[in-house]
Amino acid sequence: MFILATPFPLGDLQTLRLQHDNSGSHPAWYINKVVVQDLQTHRVWHFLCNCWLSAEKDAGITKKTFNAAKTHEIASFRNIFQSRTWTGFRDEHIWVSIMDPPSRSPFTRAQRVSCCMCLLLCTMAINIAFWNLPEDKNAAVLFSIGSFKLTWQEIIVGIQSGLLMFPINILIITIFRSIRPRIVSKSKKEDKEKANAQPSVVTVPTLLRDAEEVISLTCNFKRNQMSEIPHLETTADLLAALDKLHVLIQNIQGEIESDPHWVHCSRFLLAGLCHLLLGLHQLDEKHFSSSQEHQQILALTNLLVSKSEMVFSSHLTNCPPPVKKKKNSACCWLPWWCVFLGWFLLVSISGVSTFFTLLYGFQYGKEKSIKWVLSLGLSLFQSIFILQPLKVIGIAVFFALLLKPVAVEESEEVELVLKEQQNKCKLYTGRETL
Repeated sequence: MFILATPFPLGDLQTLRLQHDNSGSHPAWYINKVVVQDLQTHRVWHFLCNCWLSAEKDAGITKKTFNAAKTHEIASFRNIFQSRTWTGFRDEHIWVSIMDPPSRSPFTRAQRVSCCMCLLLCTMAINIAFWNLPEDKNAAVLFSIGSFKLTWQEIIVGIQSGLLMFPINILIITIFRSIRPRIVSKSKKEDKEKANAQPSVVTVPTLLRDAEEVISLTCNFKRNQMSEIPHLETTADLLAALDKLHVLIQNIQGEIESDPHWVHCSRFLLAGLCHLLLGLHQLDEKHFSSSQEHQQILALTNLLVSKSEMVFSSHLTNCPPPVKKKKNSACCWLPWWCVFLGWFLLVSISGVSTFFTLLYGFQYGKEKSIKWVLSLGLSLFQSIFILQPLKVIGIAVFFALLLKPVAVEESEEVELVLKEQQNKCKLYTGRETL
């Protein structure tokens, strides 16, 4: 997951270009798919790649351009089935997920390993309890090697044990996977230190550099129809650049039809001008060529702040808000403290299973113990290679045939990033609301 900052909305994405310099010991890079989400407008684009960026594999290309997928391509059976199956084996197959768990899953690797150990102990207890039943002398022998014989009774016991373990497996894993991560807020001491932190020293060169960066980013967008400005070397150059911004703000004000671009453009200009105004208030007249120039720049900046705020409010009111997709009601998060409930169940089931395994195990002789181990192996084989894969594939087929969602990874990190950006904007502009 990469988070990129842009001053304006992304617009309507058509293509995506990916490339690398083929450096490093293993430069080959397989691209499955790329999902781009505009956090401001909530628009989502899918790029289905399924190819290598490598100088040795496929066509030997390290730079490719991909077209945005159409709606029918995203909702196709093949795309959803492949995506659900791949993520299912990495996340929902408890045994395989130990090797390569999803990096952003709340279900940690330590919890996965502990769940596997609990399932193993529980399977041992169920199997050894079944072998306390009377032995069927008439059970058909499937095959035998020397004194070793495998009967239908042993296979049935293994299947029954695996089926009995399935609900316990689902219960423990669902609890750990559904726990909302605990977000620890910063302490009051850290907030106080941050509030008392000394602001950075403002000089004319830093002021010119910040102003040039804001204006250059505004000029780079063709829709603004603003010519590029030369490098700002003196405060006189700053005055000329502010005049250009004044013309742009007037043009935005004259736009009758409101759309997200003008909303974000005016917001971006407002933030940059507020930051510039903060810096101007910290500089004395001696930093300028004359007192008149200082007052002229300060007055023009105040005027631009007022106009950009008015333009931003006007376009924000007339522009329809982005439609937020409703969160899937099936995704039910448990509070963070349920992790203790999960660990309690895990430790309790493991302890009880170990007790009964030892209790029954001391009563069995060598022959029964060997049969028990074989039945245990059959149960584990059934769980790893039959039940778990069937569960993953069944869920994938269900989503591909019936639901057909256009899935975007839901993560609290998005909200945290937006809040962090809002806090940075407050520090940057000196305004509580923007």
